[in-house]
Amino acid sequence: MISARSEDIEPTLAEHGVCIEDIRWILLTHGHVDHLGGAYNVWEKTGRQAKVVIPKKEAQLLRDRNEQIIDYKAVQGKYITDPGIQEKYMNMLLSNIGKEIEPSLEVVEGDSINLGDEIILKVVETPSHSIGSVTFVLEGLNWAFAADAVQMYGGLSGMPTIENVTLYRNSVKRLLEEVRPKQLFLGHPFRNKNGVMQSAQIEGEQVAKVLQASLEMDAKLSDVVKRHLSDGLPTEQHELYAPFSSIADEMGYTGDPRHLPCVFFVIMNGYLEELDNK
Repeated sequence: MISARSEDIEPTLAEHGVCIEDIRWILLTHGHVDHLGGAYNVWEKTGRQAKVVIPKKEAQLLRDRNEQIIDYKAVQGKYITDPGIQEKYMNMLLSNIGKEIEPSLEVVEGDSINLGDEIILKVVETPSHSIGSVTFVLEGLNWAFAADAVQMYGGLSGMPTIENVTLYRNSVKRLLEEVRPKQLFLGHPFRNKNGVMQSAQIEGEQVAKVLQASLEMDAKLSDVVKRHLSDGLPTEQHELYAPFSSIADEMGYTGDPRHLPCVFFVIMNGYLEELDNK
């Protein structure tokens, strides 16, 4: 998984005696810019020899930078009305994404990826954080590289980032009840119930606890949104939180959704869509 610039990755690889030129696989769990933004530079430094893998449902986000703008406008952009902020966001997206790449392999549920030396990854679709997110499961050891498909109580912002909350719930339950990984690798550190940031690498009995915590936060948010929005969106628009200011107050959320990514608007849009579809 690529979730940083190549200049950030290289020192970490060096600590393990690996050169970036030696990389033969670039595995992307989903198409968000913070996870594939460094892919092109890493691919270049491998002499364009590394195979780039991405979920089929999000391959367009890798091969066409403009798809990042379309994706942004469909979720976060709906609640940002300031043209200046909109332009700033779109410029940031195009800058951070780097150059476009044609993926070597587009994967779907049930695919297996043979990395060589008898190392095989099974592809498990875990949509939610994004519509095409997958988890790579290392066969034999049952290690699951889920990236952002598991969010606990949210990251630094204090809110999880989930585009489709119904799929999120199902994906987390699948990991908990079906996959049952022995180790779980997340894309970022996330908070526990007490607001303490947890390691992105979880082992043993902590795996089930992390997955349960994710379901607990989902249930909490679902209840709050139902109570506040069952009768529809309020007409009053808050300067920062648009129609969701009462939810922000109850949840104690004080983040600034004008900062990219607009975590608060992503999650509110997800629960609002679920409410509208019932």
